[in-house]
Amino acid sequence: MKSEPDIVLSQIKNQITSGGDLYEAVSTYYDYLQKKDLPMERMSLSLFNFDQKSIRIIAQASNTGGEKTDFILSAPEEILQASLWDDLPEIYIINEPESDPIGKYIIKRSGCKEWALIGMPIKEQAVAYGAIFFTANSKNRYSKKHAALLSDLYDAHKWLLDIIIKDHEKKTGGFDQKERVENKYEFFRQITRRLCGHLDMETSVLHCFQYISRFFHASMLSVHKHHKASDTDIIGVGPTPFFNYFDPDMIARETEILSPTEKGATPKTVITNRPERDPTLNRTVKTFGSNWSSMTLYLSHKRIPIGLASLVTKGRNAFSKEHMELFSMLHDPFSLALSNHIKHREVIRLKNIIEDEKKNLQEELIASRQTAIIGEASGLKAVMESARVVADRESPVFLSGETGVGKELIANFIHQHSSRRGGALIKVNCGAIPDNLVDSELFGHERGAFTGADTQKKGRFERADGGTIFLDEVAELPLLAQVRMLRVLQHKFIDRVGGTNPIPVDIRVIAATHRDLEKMVASGKFRKDLWFRLNVFPIHIPPLRSRRSDIPALVEHFIGIKSREMNLHVEPFLPSDAMTRLVTYEWPGNIRELENVIERELILSEGEALSFQHIIPEPPKSESQNDAVWEEDVLEMDKAFSRHILKVLSLTKGKINGPGGAAELLKIKPSTLRHRMDKLGIHYGWKKR
Repeated sequence: MKSEPDIVLSQIKNQITSGGDLYEAVSTYYDYLQKKDLPMERMSLSLFNFDQKSIRIIAQASNTGGEKTDFILSAPEEILQASLWDDLPEIYIINEPESDPIGKYIIKRSGCKEWALIGMPIKEQAVAYGAIFFTANSKNRYSKKHAALLSDLYDAHKWLLDIIIKDHEKKTGGFDQKERVENKYEFFRQITRRLCGHLDMETSVLHCFQYISRFFHASMLSVHKHHKASDTDIIGVGPTPFFNYFDPDMIARETEILSPTEKGATPKTVITNRPERDPTLNRTVKTFGSNWSSMTLYLSHKRIPIGLASLVTKGRNAFSKEHMELFSMLHDPFSLALSNHIKHREVIRLKNIIEDEKKNLQEELIASRQTAIIGEASGLKAVMESARVVADRESPVFLSGETGVGKELIANFIHQHSSRRGGALIKVNCGAIPDNLVDSELFGHERGAFTGADTQKKGRFERADGGTIFLDEVAELPLLAQVRMLRVLQHKFIDRVGGTNPIPVDIRVIAATHRDLEKMVASGKFRKDLWFRLNVFPIHIPPLRSRRSDIPALVEHFIGIKSREMNLHVEPFLPSDAMTRLVTYEWPGNIRELENVIERELILSEGEALSFQHIIPEPPKSESQNDAVWEEDVLEMDKAFSRHILKVLSLTKGKINGPGGAAELLKIKPSTLRHRMDKLGIHYGWKKR
């Protein structure tokens, strides 16, 4: 019975022998390894050349397909000699580049430290003549499990590398030669297909570069958008994800070199074989020396300059007029690809703006339905006074209170009454984020930062820039995340996971929890310095049992909302004994529990009176306890409604309809309010009492 690797190898062999493309088969093999959870951004098949002290990458594959390539990378003799070691490991892993001899060399050449590599040397008579290696764009990505997976595939790797070598030698005629362009139109067609085949220009430039490497000596290909002031957009690719010989920003010429009078001129291509003679490249030569050559193609779309494409290689005098002629042919596909890229980026930018505006509008609509907070003139009077005092300040606010008391509602109120109300209010439930995703969710991540990070992502702090971030259940944050959050609050900078550049954020923080953070600080479960940062302006929200006078109004409010949501056309009837049950109940789940109880009762009542028979009141408390939380013994329902309406009328000075009227605050129709006032014997009009 064949093993799984044998089956895959047979499928690839059949794909090739039946007339399939060899490099599509390489891509098929890459996809198979990805399904086996081997982390990688690129797979490279390479050939060692001991005479020239070089490593030649003759094929590559990534998520977007496989390509035949011909990258020649110089390598010091000690690295090539490693392939002759008797104890050369079957699988070579680099997880920490700074502590590995090969890793140190690559860092020295590229300046890049954030990567990992796993490779398998392919041997003939105990001497390695090539290798297949896999690269990832962050450290510590490979383990013994991945090494075991590749070990089982040695025969498949050797067979695949051998047929790629044969194809390479057949087209080039030897190790030291590049392919010749036999058909210029086919060359143009292949470049156009690759450049215009992807919306992601980094992908299209990579595939173009891989194809060009077969015909030109090439160390890097970069495309630069025509820039104005600080607006830069540079895409540079090298033979491996971490191995760019030059910094694209340093190699770039000024893209404004084409003046308006030249807009109608023939596309311009410039060869630089001796960079020290070009005064515009003094800075580059000073940094990187002069042992390199480049071809620069100035790009325009509809006779308007839009940027340039630059091909760079190691060594002087590398490019000829024949190379320049071929490269000049590529003006239109490069220009079209760059123009599409610019338009695509603009569409994404506008889409993000629309999404942010949509989010802000939704928050404003929600806030507009919450302009009146029930109990703000009675049970929540002290809370609302504190909220109004601090709302227009920049100070952090810390909301404490039991679960379900309405901390999020108070956070909404503070944001909507602050100078940041034009920005977003980003809400984060810290207890609902898995520990391994906390950094990504809060601070965002760069593409390739970890397995599954296929695109760049903004974190919650970055999305809250210019607005407010509400950290609910902040006590649930892991200690490591608390350290990073403290840094954000102190310096107002965030670092995306996998990023290298700090990003400034302008935010106001509101935090909340139902836990006793002082006890958590004392026990070492919460950082004292972060606690001091968050607890600048504390507001404690009392539980519902401590403001029982608000219960009748809350009951009426939720009955109205839930009736509309459930399309109940007849107003439910609430007997006085039912209100007594609700008022005397302890409500351990606070307002959230009250809302759920009312919804459940509306479902069960089926149009009958709301009895709340399943609510079992707690035994009555002592007189002294009741005095602290309840103004008098349980009121009859009509008396409770009458008292609440009179309180609202006093706030509106007797105004019933219109903006700021009692009907708007109570969220009922003016006619309904007048009908209820008639029933309760409340007179219209404002009289000074």
